Amino acid sequence: MRRWQFAYDNRIDETAIGSLCSELDILPVTAKLLWQRGYTTPELAGGFIRSEDSYFHDPFLMADMDKAVERILLALDRGEKVMIFGDYDVDGVTSVSTLYLFLRSVGINCDYHIPSRIGEGYGISIGALDQIIADGYTLMISVDTGITACAEIEYAKSKGLDTVVTDHHECHSDIPVAVAVVNPKRPDCTYPFKELAGVGVVFKVITALRIRLNQRKGTDENPFRSICNEYADLIATGTIADVMPLVDENRLIVSIGLARMETAPRVGMAALLDKAGAGKTKRITSSTVGYTLAPRINAAGRLSEASIACELMLCSDREKADSLAQTLCDFNEQRRAEENAIAKEAAEMIAADYDFENNPVIVLAKENWHHGVIGIVSSRLTDKYGLPTILVSFDEEGMGKGSGRSVKGLNLVEALSDVSDTLEKFGGHELAAGLSVRRDRFDEFCRRINEYAREHFDHDAHSPTCNADLELDAEDIDLRQANELFLLEPFGTDNPAPVFVICDATVTEIRGIGSNKHSRIGITKGNRAFGCVYFGMSPEEASFKRGDRVDVVFSLEINEYRGITTPQINIRHILPDRRTVERYEEQKQLYRRIKNGAHYSITDSILPARKEFAALYTYIKRCEKKGLFTLSELIREASLTGENAICKLRFMLDVFSEMKLLTVEKSEDDFEVKYKIGVRFVRGKVNLDKSIILQNLRSKQDK
Repeated sequence: MRRWQFAYDNRIDETAIGSLCSELDILPVTAKLLWQRGYTTPELAGGFIRSEDSYFHDPFLMADMDKAVERILLALDRGEKVMIFGDYDVDGVTSVSTLYLFLRSVGINCDYHIPSRIGEGYGISIGALDQIIADGYTLMISVDTGITACAEIEYAKSKGLDTVVTDHHECHSDIPVAVAVVNPKRPDCTYPFKELAGVGVVFKVITALRIRLNQRKGTDENPFRSICNEYADLIATGTIADVMPLVDENRLIVSIGLARMETAPRVGMAALLDKAGAGKTKRITSSTVGYTLAPRINAAGRLSEASIACELMLCSDREKADSLAQTLCDFNEQRRAEENAIAKEAAEMIAADYDFENNPVIVLAKENWHHGVIGIVSSRLTDKYGLPTILVSFDEEGMGKGSGRSVKGLNLVEALSDVSDTLEKFGGHELAAGLSVRRDRFDEFCRRINEYAREHFDHDAHSPTCNADLELDAEDIDLRQANELFLLEPFGTDNPAPVFVICDATVTEIRGIGSNKHSRIGITKGNRAFGCVYFGMSPEEASFKRGDRVDVVFSLEINEYRGITTPQINIRHILPDRRTVERYEEQKQLYRRIKNGAHYSITDSILPARKEFAALYTYIKRCEKKGLFTLSELIREASLTGENAICKLRFMLDVFSEMKLLTVEKSEDDFEVKYKIGVRFVRGKVNLDKSIILQNLRSKQDK
């Protein structure tokens, strides 16, 4: 059963909050959000709101930056052909586009290559290098890739192709022997900000190039301003899409980039916004990029060629841009269909026989799942179960390509490193990674990674939760408050969009909208009523019902419709009210303690009576065809009373299962615990007194 919890220590200094409110003329909720995030004085909070706490660092503080700039300018002076080699995700596409536009603008003869996800796979390959060399290129600049391509870059060097690596991924091996390796994650790099996206590293490279070119010309032009004016929208898009922390330089560049997209978007961006239905949006936010632009840009690389998205970013003709943008939207629809089909198959595989007790990492494989989509499905399954998930797609030759997502508490790259001898290759971050594995090593890989997880990952300590920043009263929800939240933009990792909770509300309406894909939810709290939107949740999928008392976890946004602006509650989760959840968790812990040998008092009323066993079994047998029973339903029908009824029910089901009277499988969703129960055929009477579980339960009862 999912719970909500506060993301921060919610002890608030009311004196400090009052000072923030009066000095900055903001509402208490806004002041509390700033205080929670470390902006505890009017000076700090005001600087954050005005982005005065962010500034750009000298790019030459980055290791090998001087070498990279020197080699690229040598290519300019010699008239060399330069190849930009990128990745096929949004960060890669925007990295390629930014560097291509800049190099072309200063007169460098360059082109780009983005490998096909399906045909070539991730990263630099020997085949691609052979073609680049054959085409007469003498310098290759990698963007958002290359840090692990030691052998390939050594091969390129032997063939006379120089390489400058720009990347931001973890260095889990020796760095390549290239002309320059520009990566803030290098162990020997002292650059003060390590969390740049791949396109952020490109930003630093082209800024360094602009500084040197300005020195050649003897101009005192501000290099950061000129670069931001031209490319901040692309840099912001890649930074947001790659889920980089929006602090330090990232916060500043994203703020500038979003403003540019809002006021003067480049032709390709404007076309994509229009085709995606966001062109009339007055505010372009990080959510616009993350949920509207990024999936469509990504779809090209997932289902076809990322160069189509790159072409759109480089396009200056609106008619052509409209056509390319429509192509990306079509790919995105196809991606959604593929994603839903794989998600359905994965859910069926899990429901059939997945052993959650012994396998805390969900690992599933199938032939010919689409390589470009399995990562999204992994993410969905991780969100649903609160567990690390890896999906692998095998081709006809027995080679599997996998994509994994993890949760806090299990570093996925460290886990894969521990079992690397079962893999062909792997790479990624703490919470997301890719891998290749042969079919004949897959079973061993599954066994070994779950052995690692059992030792290093506490499953129970990481049960699904959703974080909330603040609990709001009904009176806090109004248009002024919704507008004030924009002061904290841009939102993203390390500066997340505020999430609120309103407790002990009552559900009054559940109605389908958007072809029944979403729901309009009515709730009341006190004397106020709210109409809320629950995207991605149809009325049929809802596990709550009218009249339920609930805690609503939501974001507060603004809805503009026919010239009318109103605050809008966008629901993230609807959960049982916290008292119900806390009671269930207490009962779960009591059940485990007794099962592990703890004693209990007769007054706890844990030991089931014969008539309670009879009532429960009779009801289940009568309703056998139903198959799925809720916890509250079973407690009610067995006439179980007292504060420990949940614990008692679990032991009763254990006894029935032990005596082979029932088959019992437990599952949980956000709102209710459910049991899939089947009745077994038994000849004659069964004496429950022979149950070892029941005998142990009796022996632990103290009078």
